[in-house]
Amino acid sequence: MAAKKREEVRSYQKSFSEVFSAITKALEDLKIGIVSKNEKEGIINISTGFTIFSTGGEGIIEVKSVPDTNETTVAIGIKPKVKTLLIDWGQASRETKRIFSKIEEYLGVVVAEPALEKTEPSTSNTCPSCSKPVGAADKFCQNCGAKLK
Repeated sequence: MAAKKREEVRSYQKSFSEVFSAITKALEDLKIGIVSKNEKEGIINISTGFTIFSTGGEGIIEVKSVPDTNETTVAIGIKPKVKTLLIDWGQASRETKRIFSKIEEYLGVVVAEPALEKTEPSTSNTCPSCSKPVGAADKFCQNCGAKLK
């Protein structure tokens, strides 16, 4: 079993060519390898490097114009290079966020981060770390391993 590719999609009120150009510049700035690029089809295949958290990733960026609008959507999907890797410790998600941040910087787009809601400590039988159900007598979460008591 291998880790699944995570995909995130965002839309911009910019032309296809502006967005495609911003993506290319962002990837160069972030030193992310461009394996292949086809502007006509709106596809960029990428390869991220080795880090302390990951063996690197392979990804695809799909850019599409929304018909009859000046809107362009960008989908970024990255999966670990090692096929047997089950957990990438969030590296694919961090890489995707880094790429989108740099693209938005080039496009001059300011994206507001969602405000985190303050929550009161729960007295129900859920893990405080991952919110998965836990048994009343459990000392550790069976999902994430967090200490419960």
